[in-house]
Amino acid sequence: MDVTRYLATRGALVDRALAARLPATRTRLRQAIRYSLLAGGKRVRPILTLAAAEVAGAPARLALPFACALEMIHTYSLVHDDLPAMDDDDLRRGRPTSHRVYGEGLAILVGDALLTEAFRVMVGAQAVPAARRVAAVAEVAAAAGEQGMVGGQALDLAAEGRRTSVARLQDIHRRKTGALLRVAVRVGALVGGANPSTLRRLTAYGEHVGLAFQIVDDILDAAETHTADGRKDKELAKATYPAILGLEGARESAAREHAAALSALRLLGPKAEPLRAIATHIITRPELSAFSGSGSAGRGFAAPRTPRAPARARASTGEPPA
Repeated sequence: MDVTRYLATRGALVDRALAARLPATRTRLRQAIRYSLLAGGKRVRPILTLAAAEVAGAPARLALPFACALEMIHTYSLVHDDLPAMDDDDLRRGRPTSHRVYGEGLAILVGDALLTEAFRVMVGAQAVPAARRVAAVAEVAAAAGEQGMVGGQALDLAAEGRRTSVARLQDIHRRKTGALLRVAVRVGALVGGANPSTLRRLTAYGEHVGLAFQIVDDILDAAETHTADGRKDKELAKATYPAILGLEGARESAAREHAAALSALRLLGPKAEPLRAIATHIITRPELSAFSGSGSAGRGFAAPRTPRAPARARASTGEPPA
């Protein structure tokens, strides 16, 4: 399938829905919210939600409120992560970060508003049966909170400048980035009414694709390909896969997670093809071709040289792109 076209089409669907849910007003808070929320980006989390719902047999639009909510939560995390007390970034996707444009106080409120609005949007999804809605909201709350993304961010801050084991790094990644990617898949499945077997397979896929995503981001940062973003992981002394395993070890880890993600989908048939394509897209991004080895441009990472058990683990509206 043409995954680039698929991602663009689904991303545009999410963008339109987000813009409609938070239309422009004259208040400075709304302007600041839209500045970050409607800033483009990969929209991986909401697209995973839509694709998982279809695997479960539901139309993508049924899961659209939950997809939007997950993107709101992701954007809130980026706005707060960029603050001086966190990563102190000046740029996000090639333009000034929220606090550089609107000030630290309003940037904090942007994050607060987006997190709160996300739950209002999910609870208000009346087309989804109440029991499914409650289950999905509970999953998102757990993934975004202390046991998930926020807890992972705390571990990430504590690990800066310190020697970190692979196990500790996996825990950071599993929670800081992986939890929201995993729940994006699970929420789509829950909203779509997936049976227990399908839910288990989609959950495994979400776990592995979430880790692969973060490992690739670590690699891209180490290779200094994120030219549009702010400070680098190395500058911040972050715990990353390349820092601990080297680039080659990190590439092998990403390849193992990709293989495990595809294996989880093995019995789910043609409806899971978008999820397979997304997993492959993650480790074959064009940015990787510059350092993926001689003759491997555009192919991403080769499979690991020696088999190992799969690693279990580390995360248009007319307005400018966060």
